[in-house]
Amino acid sequence: MKKLFSLFLLLIALPALVLGVKKVLDLRKGAAGKPANIVIDVSQTGGEISQNLWQNFAQGGEEPKDMLAPAINEIKALNPKIIRIDHVFDFYVSVNGTDFDFSKLDKVVQTILATGAVPMFSLSYTPAAMSRDGQLTSPPKDWSLWQKLIRETVSRYSGKNGLNLANVYYEVWNEPDLFGKWHYGKDPNYLVLYQQTVAAAQSVPNVNSFNIGGPATTGFYPNWLKAILKFCYENKLRMDFVSWHRYTENLDDYEDDFEKLNRILTDYPEYFSLERLITEYGPDSENSPWYDTKVAAAHAIAGSIRLLGKVHRVFAFELKDGPDPQGQKFWGRWGLLTHEKTGLEKKPRYFAYQFLNKLFGKRLSLIGEGSWVAAAAAKDGKVVKVLIVNYDSADHHFETVPVTLKNVPAGNYSFKTSYFMGKETTVQENLAGGDVVKNIFLEPNTVVMLEWTKTN
Repeated sequence: MKKLFSLFLLLIALPALVLGVKKVLDLRKGAAGKPANIVIDVSQTGGEISQNLWQNFAQGGEEPKDMLAPAINEIKALNPKIIRIDHVFDFYVSVNGTDFDFSKLDKVVQTILATGAVPMFSLSYTPAAMSRDGQLTSPPKDWSLWQKLIRETVSRYSGKNGLNLANVYYEVWNEPDLFGKWHYGKDPNYLVLYQQTVAAAQSVPNVNSFNIGGPATTGFYPNWLKAILKFCYENKLRMDFVSWHRYTENLDDYEDDFEKLNRILTDYPEYFSLERLITEYGPDSENSPWYDTKVAAAHAIAGSIRLLGKVHRVFAFELKDGPDPQGQKFWGRWGLLTHEKTGLEKKPRYFAYQFLNKLFGKRLSLIGEGSWVAAAAAKDGKVVKVLIVNYDSADHHFETVPVTLKNVPAGNYSFKTSYFMGKETTVQENLAGGDVVKNIFLEPNTVVMLEWTKTN
């Protein structure tokens, strides 16, 4: 009898229990994040998608030689616009008293040009013979000799009587807050370094247009930006771009930096149109196995989508691994390519930038991105393209994403679905016009390109 009574109470309570469980699940879903519901109006086109955003790459100082020469063809296939190099003066320029030998740097520049890109020089570090204490990251002991080095660098590469290159980028130092422990209010003072460098570059006659800026700090630091903008304004110093580095798994950090920068620039309207450059970009500032995975590839694509229209360029760090002492092919380093000693093998992040290059045309109005899903759409002639990525640093989020195209003209279409490093399918569709809806199932860190091509 007691068992029957207990069963009766359970049946009565069951609906409430189910409702309670549903509420818990709903709360968990809400706390976890927002699912995507992508809506695109194909009748509302904007400006051209700027592939310049992601077609930039950085190479670190893994070896004191022309590291990129063995990978010219592989790099060229990424369609690079700018390639940034650091260790410019301590690796590639020889100092003999007051004379400088640029022959090593010339070879690096010729390699960059052979890929189709122009160079960005990170104007660092101080040659030991010029340093006040012999340390490469310390200030020069003689600012006049530093200025001579800068003048000859700019004259050689931007000068019309030199290599005659247009639109070269000169970035004043690399991560000054880390390498040399520079400050903006005390010795060693980065603002003095910037002033001395810009004054020298500006004094070079008969040059093509070039770009100069900084400060290339290890992260986005508002006080650094405020200090340099105030200093440049008060001293009437040239500043063509502002730059910083950002390594993070959390894509919201990039947008937070953008919003902070906008707030700073509202106080300096003269500089609001400055180019905004993230000159080192990736998921982790340290060596990490992440860099050998599809998760890092999804990060590169999702980050680029999230930054469209917010910054001008991001520079993936880095193009090529240094050599592994143990001879391993994959050993958790930053490169898109392994070292030539292990075959210049292409990692997933390399293919991510090739996949991004499929997105071009006039940008379409798009709403409904979620906590994990980022998307961008473009129209190129008769083709509508939608790039979608389900990025999750934990690599476990699945999602089915509704994708709605509004105001689609009636007609026959070829519908192509291309998965990053996966299958590709094409079907023919006859659309009545109006709205078109597709439900796209995405496993963690899946990237897909949807293309509708009008065929009549």
